This record gives sequence, structure tokens and C-alpha cells, in this order.
Amino acid sequence: MTARYVLTSVCAHTGTMTLTASLRRHLLGKERVRLVDEDGEIYEGEVDWKAGVVRGLAPYYAKRRLGANEAILLHFRGEEIELKALPRAPVRTPPSEKPQPQEKPGAQKPQEKSREAQGKAEPRGGQEKSRELQEGPREQVGAVREKRVRIASPSDEALLSPEPKTLPKTLHPPAATEDLKRLGFSLEGGPPWVYKAALGRRQVVLALLRLGEGEAALLRPYQKEGAYAAFLAPESEKGAAPEGVGYLSPEALSRLARLRAHFPITPLDLEDLLREGRVDLEAVERLEDRLAAELSERGTFAAFLAFLSKKRLGEVFRLSDLEPEALEEGFSPEAVRQGVELLSKPPFLVLKRLAPGEFLLRQEVEEALDDLWAFAESLKTRLSRIRA
Repeated sequence: MTARYVLTSVCAHTGTMTLTASLRRHLLGKERVRLVDEDGEIYEGEVDWKAGVVRGLAPYYAKRRLGANEAILLHFRGEEIELKALPRAPVRTPPSEKPQPQEKPGAQKPQEKSREAQGKAEPRGGQEKSRELQEGPREQVGAVREKRVRIASPSDEALLSPEPKTLPKTLHPPAATEDLKRLGFSLEGGPPWVYKAALGRRQVVLALLRLGEGEAALLRPYQKEGAYAAFLAPESEKGAAPEGVGYLSPEALSRLARLRAHFPITPLDLEDLLREGRVDLEAVERLEDRLAAELSERGTFAAFLAFLSKKRLGEVFRLSDLEPEALEEGFSPEAVRQGVELLSKPPFLVLKRLAPGEFLLRQEVEEALDDLWAFAESLKTRLSRIRA
């Protein structure tokens, strides 16, 4: 499992990391955590549940010179968490003008001093000749001084500094990223923000741009490579989405993610909606109606089976650990308890109870469904014989 963490100024200053939902799930019940960076260097972190942070990351932040708004990839590998700092976005700054030397008030220039000295040394009759000889140098010195302190005009500044004066803001992924992760997608980078869902031999790729983040031309190369491309904008602004690419609303994604608690929603369901071009609340409502008609009251159980299929064969877990994970997917604690109880009994026998509140995944969900199908077919055959 991989998660993306964006540093805040508080994190960078205190050498901490906030306990996000993914960190809480991975570190549940632990007081210490082992962190490994890109070079293999190990850091011992302290999990402060009361403050809601992981402490002990100051040496790593200092080593990588990380600051606010910079991102780190967290790879959860068993008991360890691997750290990988993402590269900084290049920032172009406009060329600064060199400060011009200021003349001190009252200071006498060398040329003026020499003229005074010459005036005193020469007789009055020779002063006129001396003045004529100095006219030329005086004008030349004045021209040089004027060139040195001349302020560039706006047109000159445009030629010298084509970059905008305001620095580009640090770009952050859309807030809808969390809902896309719940739907099975992982963020690859951006902008355009590219999300991928691996489905065995195939994958679903989605390229997104928020309105005002770029032109449709930026998305077309991804379309040519077989990815789905869309502009992300609220429902109130969907009329402003450009033609030629798809449209996706955060409200629709949020509702689709919540539906996973009642129906076995997969990236393929989002793909079906993307094929239609516009993924808004109306499109999700049509999908919801169709799934409700297909699955009826079995939808919640089917969705729980899809959630449990992410567990590894032979994994032991406690009900108290499973409930917070399922809560993020939209399941109520009651639905989790009912699902676990049902799957630990015939005819499913997917789970084995080891102790009160502790279970073992004794069979993978796909294999259990195959066995259940074989059992149902055998039972149907026997029933047909009895009726005959």
C-alpha cells in the first residue's frame, strides 16, 4: 500500500507527521515505528496517539531539506514504512535588478575636488581656459553617471524579464483524489493529474484537469494513448467545461465512493460512466438505480465481500481493527459485525473464529464463491431428483 503525504509548516518545523487515516490503520496499537529512507537510513519514530502525530522525522526532513507543501510517498512494507521524497516542482524566478550604488549626501566627487584644486592653483586669467578644457569631460562624466543610475522603463523590463512577476503557486492534487483512491485508483502524478487502477491484465487510466488549470489540448495526448480525459469541476460549473473531453464532478465521485458501502463498486463502474462523457450526480443516480434493481438487499453483503477480498489468505485480524478500516469505506460497525458472523458460518466458512473478536481468513473470497456455486449446483441437482 502506498500513500502520499504533504508536509505542513508545523510538520516541517517540529519534525512530525500527522496520523492520517492510512497511517492510523497501519500503526494501530503500535507505540514505535521503523522508518527507512531512499538511502536505507533508518529512523525510529514515536507514535503519539494523544497528539495524533508520529515524531522523530526531523533528521530526515533536514537531510532532504524538506519544507511546507512538499510531498513524501509512504510505502507500507510490513512493519516498516519506506519514505521517498517527491521531486520539487521547478520554480522560475524573474531576474532581479542589481542594486545601484547610492551617493552619500554631501560627499564631494573626485572630479569636483580636482576642479577646485585646479581653480585654486591657476591664476584668474587661466580659469577661463581651464573651464573650456573641462566642459568636455564634465559632459562625459555626467553621461556615464546618468547611464549608471537610469531606471529601466516598463517596456525594457518586459524585454529583460519575460517571466511573470508573481511566482507560480505550488500545485496540489484535487481533493477528489481521496474518493478516487477509495474507488481503487492511485495517483501517478500531474498536472494533468493521472490516476490508474490496475485490474489484472488491464488497467483504467484517467487524466484530470481542474477548470482553469489548463487547456483541453493538454489532455488530448492522454486520450490518444487510450486514457479517459476529463475536466474536474463542481456541479454548479459543469456548463463551463470545454467540449471535446469528458466532465467529472467531485460531488459525483463522493457519492460513488459512498455507494461502495452498499454495492460492489469497482473502477469498471466509473469507466462505464466515463464512456458516456459526463460523470455528474444524475449519471451516478442512474447507476445506483440499476445496481439496486440488480442486487436489491444483497448489495451491502456483496460490497462487504468485495471489501474483505483485499485481505490476504491466512491473515488474522480482530474485529476492532476491521471496523475502522470498513468505516472509511462507508460501512457501519453493525454491517461489519453481521458480515463477519455470516461468513464464519456455513455455507460460506470464509472466516474461522480463533477467539472472541478474532478471525482468520481461511479461504479467499473468489475461491469461496466458486465453492458456494458448486454447492448450489449440487443442491439443485439433488432437489430435482427428489421432485422427480
